[in-house]
Amino acid sequence: MGPAMDTKTAIILFFAATIIAVVYPSKILSAELNSSSGIAANIPVDDNLARPGDIISKTDEGTVRSSSEYDKNLFGVVVENPSVSVNKIGPNTRPVVSYGEVFVNVSDKKGSIKRGDFVTSSGSAGVGQKAIDSGFVLGKALENLNGSSGQIRVFVNIQYRQLEGRPTFNRLLTLLTTSLEKPENFPVFLRYLFALLVGGGTFFMGFFSFVRSLRSGVESIGRNPMAKTSIQLALILNLLGIFVLTAAGVSLALFIIFYL
Repeated sequence: MGPAMDTKTAIILFFAATIIAVVYPSKILSAELNSSSGIAANIPVDDNLARPGDIISKTDEGTVRSSSEYDKNLFGVVVENPSVSVNKIGPNTRPVVSYGEVFVNVSDKKGSIKRGDFVTSSGSAGVGQKAIDSGFVLGKALENLNGSSGQIRVFVNIQYRQLEGRPTFNRLLTLLTTSLEKPENFPVFLRYLFALLVGGGTFFMGFFSFVRSLRSGVESIGRNPMAKTSIQLALILNLLGIFVLTAAGVSLALFIIFYL
């Protein structure tokens, strides 16, 4: 009798769960959708106003919401339903993710955030913004921000990020100046300088080779008019080779700037 009752109960529970899953799928999935994929650490948070999605930093005042742009003390994001958490839960602890996918409170203070943009801290406590300058970033946006503020999925990977704009001579001078103050900028300056030497050197070598080849061709035709056709053909092939080498040098310089 007992086993029969157990089987009947299991069947009833199975059908009840199936009906609930079909009728109320959003209720069942809500916890999963609002959770993070990163491992959270339960740590004491000294900021009582910190809420899920807020960016926090470890400072001399304790673990508080980040309130400065490109904060070098970035630590992580407060989450609500972590998939996995470590450390004991205490009266003042909050689950914080320092690496992984989480929901982050952001705004469009520095521009609309699109998928793939880097997100950093802002002047608003706990709220992230689009990173438009070089500095410490929280991570990369996994979706667009619809509206002026809200929560978006961000893959947290705290690091210093060099955000490069269009390479110009003024930017090169700026990098040279800032590299004396920020050593982390010096490798970028060296890369731009090397690219400038490669691209500029190749261009000028190609230009002078073009002028010399053209002058030599004109002189050869003047000395031997009967061989005008063959001299012109050789001149064209020579100029084509110079063009290819110059284009290759400029392409290498651009590759060094944007991909190395």
